[in-house]
Amino acid sequence: MTAWHDARRFLFVSPHPDDVELGCGGTLSALVRAGATAEIAVFTDGRLGTRDADLSPEAVARIRSVEQEAAAGVLGAKLRMLGLPDGGPHDYYRLRDRAVALVREVRPDFVFVCDPELPYEAHSDHRMVARAVSEAALLSGLPHYAPGHGAPHDVEGVVYYFPHHPTDLSPLDEAASLARERAIACHESQFRKGDPYLARLQAQLARYGEKVGAPAAEPLHVRERSALHIPDPSDVTG
Repeated sequence: MTAWHDARRFLFVSPHPDDVELGCGGTLSALVRAGATAEIAVFTDGRLGTRDADLSPEAVARIRSVEQEAAAGVLGAKLRMLGLPDGGPHDYYRLRDRAVALVREVRPDFVFVCDPELPYEAHSDHRMVARAVSEAALLSGLPHYAPGHGAPHDVEGVVYYFPHHPTDLSPLDEAASLARERAIACHESQFRKGDPYLARLQAQLARYGEKVGAPAAEPLHVRERSALHIPDPSDVTG
């Protein structure tokens, strides 16, 4: 398997606007600066992401689409908004087929998505999108699976951001860290300057950075395609 950081074509999947920026925005920026191509696919429209009862869900979705477009521009990624309803309801098998069609159209070497095994993940959009994309990465190369959803394409593996068990730390130099911060700042409807969540997240990235001799590092969990279905030897203990 090609080392993920040496690959040239990536698909970054975001259940909602801002997830990719928060989970692996610096890594995306660094890959693009190194000559790779990256596309962000945002599955839902983010219409529930507000505490302002005076804003309609449709208005929130429009705001978040504009913010996401700006953030993708900062990171140097192409963007597609799939427009599924934030919070569902979602039919899992239709979601999986949508993910298969997406993988076959973009034809990435690796797919980034949030970790579906994160304990206590309370948002079904994260769980369902991550599982559907993982299954799509396994199935998208099979010619008899979903034959009406594009030509078969094998991905080399899936890289999970916000992982429960990191396998890799992606070091961020000053340029990547700045791009990450600028991209997150585009999501003004979600975060304000000095947001305590962002402060805690940045402190965590700084601690990971210390482990690899960098100002910051994003934790990732990398699975080659076969390890999405059968145990990876590194998973076996004892």
